[in-house]
Amino acid sequence: MSILTFISPPFPTFIKCEEDSFAIGQKHMKRSDLRLFDLLYVKKGELFITEDEVQYEVEEGEYVILSPMLKHYGHLGCKQQTDYYWLHFQMQNECRLVEEGNIDWSKIMIEEGTWTNPAEFLMHIPKYKKIKQRETLESMLQRIVELDFLHAPDAKLRQQILFGEFILFLQKEALSIPSSAEQVSQKVLAYIHGHFQEPIKMEDISQELLFHPDYITRCMQYSTGMTPTQYLAHYRMSVAKHLLSTTNEKMTAIAKEVGITDSTYFTKLFKKIEGITPIQYRRIIGRKII
Repeated sequence: MSILTFISPPFPTFIKCEEDSFAIGQKHMKRSDLRLFDLLYVKKGELFITEDEVQYEVEEGEYVILSPMLKHYGHLGCKQQTDYYWLHFQMQNECRLVEEGNIDWSKIMIEEGTWTNPAEFLMHIPKYKKIKQRETLESMLQRIVELDFLHAPDAKLRQQILFGEFILFLQKEALSIPSSAEQVSQKVLAYIHGHFQEPIKMEDISQELLFHPDYITRCMQYSTGMTPTQYLAHYRMSVAKHLLSTTNEKMTAIAKEVGITDSTYFTKLFKKIEGITPIQYRRIIGRKII
């Protein structure tokens, strides 16, 4: 397995991230002049990508990082509807491509910090990898995308901070097996993603996972920074934003589709999390207001 290796700080710089899709038969464009790293993560389906004569079949739950100024193209059309994220970033420091067998994973810190200089770290990010904690990664990418729709002064800064956490997540995936807290959190996220359209209480999650509610909450706060209830609210609003941007459904219908029967509460929760009302959000993204 090839590994992208670089010294940090400085950290890689986030440029742009979007969610997109290919229909059956479509394939990635051919180009060799992109001066940025291009990360492609497949949420559903598969992508067939060639870079510098090396072919990658990127399946569901996998990513590949394409390097700057190397020719890459889709060598085969998608065999099914394929949903994916693309993320562009750049690096200030030199980035080398090395084989995994030549890496000492125990030496991450290469220079301790002093009163005048920061600590230096040697980062190792796999170029092509299957993700174990898919729900966590997809949630991070979705949050990065959603920040593009906010007009808050700090939205772009928050994207950079979240991207930094994303890079650390990729290295952590390569370095270690998930902790028990992370494993519990993954089960919570999977349960919420599968049942968010239904009423969900902590007791339901506790019965499903066979853990005490307090332990589940601690695991979630450790892994995601949110309680299960907070994550459920954010996930519901994430789905609501997708519906607001891709349909002309009424607010009451969208509220019900994300598991909220009271449209007034839905509007209040949306504004609390996003800083604007659903109607204002729909105006921003240019959809018809109902």
